[in-house]
Amino acid sequence: MKLQRTTYFVLAATLAITSFTLTAQAQQPLNLSDAQVFRIQSLLLSQSKEIRSLTANVQAAQETLSVAIAKGDPALTATAVLSLDAAEKALKNVQLAQERNLLSLLTDSQKQLVKESASKSIPSSD
Repeated sequence: MKLQRTTYFVLAATLAITSFTLTAQAQQPLNLSDAQVFRIQSLLLSQSKEIRSLTANVQAAQETLSVAIAKGDPALTATAVLSLDAAEKALKNVQLAQERNLLSLLTDSQKQLVKESASKSIPSSD
């Protein structure tokens, strides 16, 4: 699924950037300044609660859809599909905003390193 791939990319990028901020040695590949490290940590901490909540919403909507399908109720299934779609879109929008916010804290050369690293670490499912 494209959404799952996007979700994994954003989570991987977030994790990678978080790991860069945790140790001085990991800070070296991107050459992050102390100010960048502080801003990235603050941003991730402030947004992690929202991401967890939206992820829980997606999981709940998936479970609701599974139950609706098992019951064989077309109206309930249609409602569950719409609910799942809305939950996935909300999560994706927040993740994309978080990615843009994180990238805005980087210099152009740092952004390039992140893009190169991401393209190497995420296999294509095409």
